Parts: sequence; structure tokens; C-alpha cells
Amino acid sequence: MISDGRALLNKQSSVGNIISRVTAALLGLSIAYISARWLMVTLIDDGTIDISHMAQELGVFLAFATFALTITSVVPIRNDLVQIHQLVEDNEIKLRETNSGQRFLRRVQDAFDMAEHEQELFEITGVAMRDASDGPAEVLVADSSNAHIRRLSTALGHEMPGCSVATPRGCPAVRTGKRMSFPAPNDLAACPRLRERRLPDNMVAVCVPINVLGTPSAVLHAVRDSDEMTDGELADKANALEGVAVRFGARLGLMRAMSQSQLQADTDPLTGLLNRRAMENQVREMRVDQSDFAVVMADLDHFKDLNDTFGHDTGDRALRLFARVMKTAVRDADIVSRHGGEEFVIVLPGADVETAAPVMHRLRERLAEALADAQLPTFTVSLGLVDSNSGDDLSGLLVLADRALMRAKADGRDRLVIWDQSLPATSEPRHRAADHLAAGLSPGATGT
Repeated sequence: MISDGRALLNKQSSVGNIISRVTAALLGLSIAYISARWLMVTLIDDGTIDISHMAQELGVFLAFATFALTITSVVPIRNDLVQIHQLVEDNEIKLRETNSGQRFLRRVQDAFDMAEHEQELFEITGVAMRDASDGPAEVLVADSSNAHIRRLSTALGHEMPGCSVATPRGCPAVRTGKRMSFPAPNDLAACPRLRERRLPDNMVAVCVPINVLGTPSAVLHAVRDSDEMTDGELADKANALEGVAVRFGARLGLMRAMSQSQLQADTDPLTGLLNRRAMENQVREMRVDQSDFAVVMADLDHFKDLNDTFGHDTGDRALRLFARVMKTAVRDADIVSRHGGEEFVIVLPGADVETAAPVMHRLRERLAEALADAQLPTFTVSLGLVDSNSGDDLSGLLVLADRALMRAKADGRDRLVIWDQSLPATSEPRHRAADHLAAGLSPGATGT
């Protein structure tokens, strides 16, 4: 549109056009003068020269000159002005449509920016696709392995188009990384996934690949009835969908990058468990509803000897094995973390010492079973258990669980001790305090 206007202005302001217009005007005036003289000599001239005769000749000339200038200059100039006016109107319409599209995409971006989780992002995308095309549309996203692709969002209020692609590489748009439009869904050159659905011939389809963290691993697919819209309107809808796809991919990539970064910050790199800070944050959030919970401190027995005898690689394998066993022994809602070294903390929401104790005994049993199949030296674990009935503050409960753990160490290790008031407090480091505790099972101990 703008290029057409620029071409017209360049044409009108060119030297050749100016010379052509001036030549046409001069030629028209010359013809007008000759015609006026011929008419005066043939029809009016009586051989006299006076004011009346000159006025008549001037009037005839002006009439012919006006006609000539109208034909050679006024009409072409008017046609150019009409063309310029039409270009200006068309350009204003296009700018209004562009501004409308940009406002829509700004609203989409604002909505995406407010999404806190991926599920919220998928829901917003469904609304955005509905507003962009007002027809069936869907977003399919690859899983973490990039081996499978599945539908995660559909245009709100519309049935899903139902693309049957199963892998990212199975989508031509994802493979090429370019938007693909199919005006004839059953044509030989249409996408195979499109042809197999046997859509009506008047349907058109568009597939927009979506980059997530720089990799084409998702696609936005939409279909429309071409009889309902002009080619220009269909193109505008496709552009709007592409804008949604680009912004969706950018936001999803940012969410996943932030999630991965947060996961790395919250996770112990050796065992994959939560670290101490992340565990404390989760317990703090859990305590908002003031529900009961139990806390367990676990420590691998004689771990330093295992490390010194068999090497740090064996020690690391032992820590990873114990982490896996803990995950299988507790519930999904339980919080398992590595507190440091060979020490671990388990928080069981909604539990007290009576309900948590059997879980810890099951943990010890499963550790023994796992070691029977693992190529690792045998080791055991000592556990100290307390619940929130003994205090609300996590740090205080950890101190009490630590005292119970020290008694388990002193009583011979490989056992669970439940904290109670009879367990003495001590300020000594655990390995020294444990040596100083008297032998024998304390009132709060449960061992094997």
C-alpha cells in the first residue's frame, strides 16, 4: 500500500512527467489559438480591427484554451488526486487494522505475562486463539524428551481441530520451522495429517511452528471455512494466530527456564532431593493452614567409615540409594530433603508420631531390601522423630528431632527414637554427645 503511493508520487514528480504535462498544455494552448484564429477569420473577420473585434477574438481563444487545458491538465491532475485519495483511504484502513492487531497482541502479551503456571498459560492461550480466529484451533506441545507431542490447549468455545500428529518431527511445520497454509485440505500438496481427516473442500488450515527455548517443539493448528471470509481476512486471522504462537512460545520458554533455574536452586545436585532452604520454604507455606505435621531427622550410620574404607564414589552411591528409598517409602505429599552430608530431614504433613513411626520402620525395611540387590556395602540409618504437638516452630522441632536421633545413635544405631520429655538436652556436637549418653533404650525409643 505504501509502496504504491510512493511509486505514484515518484511518477508524478519525475522530470519526464513534468515535461510531458507542460508539453501537453502548450500543445493544447497552441491548438486553441489556431482554432480561435481560424474561427475568427472564417466566420467573423470583416477586415476591421477595433476593440469589439479584439474582445470577440479573445473570448473565442479563452473558450478554446479552457477546453484544451481541461483535457490536457485538469482531467489528468484530477485523476491523480482521486488515485492519491483512494490510496490514502486504503492506507488508513490498513493502519487501523494493523493498530487493532497490535492492540490485540499487546493484550495477549499482558495476559501471558500474568500467567503464573503453565496451566494458566494454556488456558489463556485458548481464549487468545478464540479471539484471534473465532474458529477451531489448538496448540500441541512436545514433552520433555521431545519424542512425543500432545494437545495442551484448544480455542475456547470451539471443538478441537483434531490433528493426529504424534511426534514433533511428524509435523511438517515444526520440521521446517515455517508457517504453512493449506487452502485445499484434500489436495496432493496438503499435510498428510490434514488429508487423512477428509475435511470439506472449502476449509482452509494454517499451522504455525512454535519455538520453545530456541527449539521448534510445538505447533498452533487452526482450520477455517473459507466461504465465510475474503482472502485478506483469512490472511489477517493467520497473522493474528502467528502472533499468539510467537508470544506463547516465548512465555512458555521463559516459564520453563525459570522453573529449571528454581529447581536447580532448590535441589541437592547429588541426590535430587530438596535442599535445606527449599525444605524450610515448603514447610513455611504448608504451615499457613496450621495443620499438624511430623518431622524426622535421619542420619546414615558409620558413613565416615564407609567413605574412608570404600571411597567417596561409593559414599555418593550410598547417598543416592538412600534418597531413592526414602521417596518410595513416603507419600507423594511428604517433604524429603538432604539437610547436609549424610543427614536428611523428612516432613510428613497431617501426621503425628503414631502415624509417622510405621512409615519410618518401613523406610528401614526397604533400605535393607534395596541393599540386598545393590552392589554396595551394607549400611543402616538412625532416625529421630517428633511432631508439631511438641512445638510449632520448625527450627525448634528440628532440635528435638536431633536429640532423638542422638539417642538412637547412642542406643546402638539402626533404630527409630521418638522424642519425649525424658530425652536430655545437650549443647555438645552430636558425635561427642552420643558417646556420652548412657547405653540402653530410652523411654522414647522404638528399635529392632
